[in-house]
Amino acid sequence: MTKTLSFGELGKAAKDLLSGGFQLNQKVTATTKTDTGVDFTVSGVKKDDALDGDIKASYKTSGYSADIKVAADSKVTSSIAYSQLFPGLKVALNGSIPDKASGKLSFDFTKPLYTVKGNVGLTSTPKAECSVSVGHAGLSVGAEAGYCTKSAAVTKWSLGAAYAASDYKCALIVADKGDTVKASYVHTVSDFTTVGGEVVRKFGKDSTTFTLGAAHKLENGASTKAKIDNTGIASILYEQEFAPKSKTAVTLQFDTMNLNKSAKVGVAMDFKS
Repeated sequence: MTKTLSFGELGKAAKDLLSGGFQLNQKVTATTKTDTGVDFTVSGVKKDDALDGDIKASYKTSGYSADIKVAADSKVTSSIAYSQLFPGLKVALNGSIPDKASGKLSFDFTKPLYTVKGNVGLTSTPKAECSVSVGHAGLSVGAEAGYCTKSAAVTKWSLGAAYAASDYKCALIVADKGDTVKASYVHTVSDFTTVGGEVVRKFGKDSTTFTLGAAHKLENGASTKAKIDNTGIASILYEQEFAPKSKTAVTLQFDTMNLNKSAKVGVAMDFKS
């Protein structure tokens, strides 16, 4: 049976193809696992002349998971989730310090034919969000909405549908309260090659943009990607696995309409032990 996609997963195939892996900063990530099952991840990013980073600790069992992350600006974010209240249901509490209004209670209820997800802020005048989706035979349709109790107003709503076949995936999403329409298509040409594209129409700005891309798996754990958008900005990604679960990636971005303009280069290294 084909999995029913949650609303957040509609169009994910195109997002992974056209955005996944591309990195225009300098980033290093290292992950290690202790004997007690705790995963520690340290990451650092250099963007222009600014340095940023964080350290994260994660622990997961069959029934619950816990995460805590400390950022370079001393912001602490934590989350704890429990998944044995009812089959298919996971509830979680998360928040950050010093932001006292960041606390949220969220839930994720997933079944083969439908999904329901939502969250509500832990404040006196909370914001609430909810999404639902149903699916059958490769077709998934869904909707999401947000509501603010303080202003008594709908903050957002979106609709979407996606279809997944053995060799292609397509999606259509109406977002931003109907102001934005996104259509995407991804085709698996072979076990090694994937191509696809996305068109975005914004009615408020009277603009239409598109991005085309392709991915190809090479030998020895290497892969490459390329994409270009309607403005002529092209990006090329080369990724190489140099050890089990560890890889390095180099991204080159340049303007095909102005080749005299300096290209941007990003490097990402991910170490796992």
